[in-house]
Amino acid sequence: MKQWCACMGSLLFLVLLCRYSADCTQAVRTSLQLCLTSAVPSLFPFFAASSLAISSGLAQSLGNRFAPLMRYVFHLPGCGAAALFLGFLGGYPAGARMAAELWHSDLCTKEEAAALASVCNNTGPAFLIGMCGCGLFHSVRLGIFLYVVHILSALITAFLLRPRQLPPAAPSRPLPEQLPFCSLLTRAVLSAGRSCLMVSAFILFFSVVLCLLRLTGILSAICAMAAPLLSCVGLSDIGVQSLFIGLVELTQGLAALTPSAGSTVPRLASASLLCAFGGLSVLFQTAAATEGLPVSRCVLGKCTHACISALLCVFLSHFLLF
Repeated sequence: MKQWCACMGSLLFLVLLCRYSADCTQAVRTSLQLCLTSAVPSLFPFFAASSLAISSGLAQSLGNRFAPLMRYVFHLPGCGAAALFLGFLGGYPAGARMAAELWHSDLCTKEEAAALASVCNNTGPAFLIGMCGCGLFHSVRLGIFLYVVHILSALITAFLLRPRQLPPAAPSRPLPEQLPFCSLLTRAVLSAGRSCLMVSAFILFFSVVLCLLRLTGILSAICAMAAPLLSCVGLSDIGVQSLFIGLVELTQGLAALTPSAGSTVPRLASASLLCAFGGLSVLFQTAAATEGLPVSRCVLGKCTHACISALLCVFLSHFLLF
C-alpha cells in the first residue's frame, strides 16, 4: 500500500511538473537566488566553524566547563553545550549537524545526539533581528524580542524533552591530538560545502512544492478551511495563508506577514511560531544534515518549540511591548 501511494504520488508530481513547467522553473530560479544571496552566505561559515570546533577540541573544552549544567538541567553530556550555542548563533541546521558530528566523533551516544539535535536546531540572531525585526516589522526592538523568545522557548523545550535519566558522569576528556591546521581547515571547508549543497537542494525542492500547491488550488482550499478558526486570534485571510506557506517554506511565509495579515501581536506570534518550527524545508534539511539520527525526535522538538514560542510571545508581548 505504501509503495503504491509512493508510486502514484511520484506520477502525479511528474504530471504537475509537466503541466506547470514554466512556473516551476521560475520558482527554482527565484529560490536559487535566495540560496546564493542569503542561505549559503549565512550558513557556510557556521558549518565550517562547527567542524573546526570539534576537530580542534573546542567542543570538548566547552563540555568540560559546562558538564554540570548540561548534565543536571538537560540530562545531556557537557559537549552538547557547544552544539547548543552554535544553534543559537548559526541558524538551522548548524546546531543539529554539530550534534550528529558529536555522535560520529564518539563524544556522545546516538540517543543523546538525537535529544540534542531536537532542541539546538534554531535560527540565528541575524535572521530574526535582520529579516523579521528590521525587514518585516521595521523595528530592531521587535527583532531582539523575537530572538529572546526564541532562545527562552528553546531552553524550555530542551528541559521538557530531556532524557529521563542522567547521563553517567564522565571525566574531563583530554583534547584530541592536533592535526596540522591546514588539514583541519580543508576538512571543515569541504564538509561545510557538502552541507550547503544539501540545504540548497531542499530549499529549491520545496519552492517547487509550494508553487504547485498554489497553482492547483490546494493551498487556497486548506486556508479556507482554517480561516474561521484562526481568524479568532486576529489573523486575516492573508495572515492564514502566510502561516501555511511558512509551514512549508519559512522565508516565503514570513515575507507574506505584512500589516494586512493582522494586528501586531498575532503577526509576532505567527513569526515566532514559524521561526521555531522552520517549515518542512528545514525539517528535511535537518534530516539530511543529521543522517543516522531519528527524524521523529527532531519533528517532536520543532513542534514543541513552535507551540511554546508562540504562546510565550503572546504572553511576554503584553508585559514588554504594550
